[in-house]
Amino acid sequence: EGSRTNENIKKDKFQDYDFAFFVSDIEYFTHEESWLSLFGELLFIQKPEDMELFPPDLDYGYSYIMYFKDGIKMDITLINLKDLNRYFSDSDGLVKILVDKDNLVTQEIVPDDSNYWLKKPTEREFYDCCNEFWSVSTYVAKGV
Repeated sequence: EGSRTNENIKKDKFQDYDFAFFVSDIEYFTHEESWLSLFGELLFIQKPEDMELFPPDLDYGYSYIMYFKDGIKMDITLINLKDLNRYFSDSDGLVKILVDKDNLVTQEIVPDDSNYWLKKPTEREFYDCCNEFWSVSTYVAKGV
């Protein structure tokens, strides 16, 4: 998933790797996390669903945001098999099936970046944006 699946953009060395693994038991993987070292030597790891300061974005999986010694950034999301269809319906479109050993995905999945296309705002959207800008611009004066 993510930018690496998008054939319409130029690849660069800063693109991270995004993977979703569909598993029958998420706790099996989160209880013992030594398997993460198979990807390389970790420098930093964040587990959004295990944090208290910010509520997690994902309510049906478990994520690892990892930075490795070789400079690679990788995001892994574990998703319960029962949420397979929900994952695809919630997706931003930039997904690609690499392996489906049990043939669980019945529809064709083609990466689609149309959710990221810029569109000309309507007159009302433009007005609302300008209105919001002028409304919050006073905060700058307060802060200075």
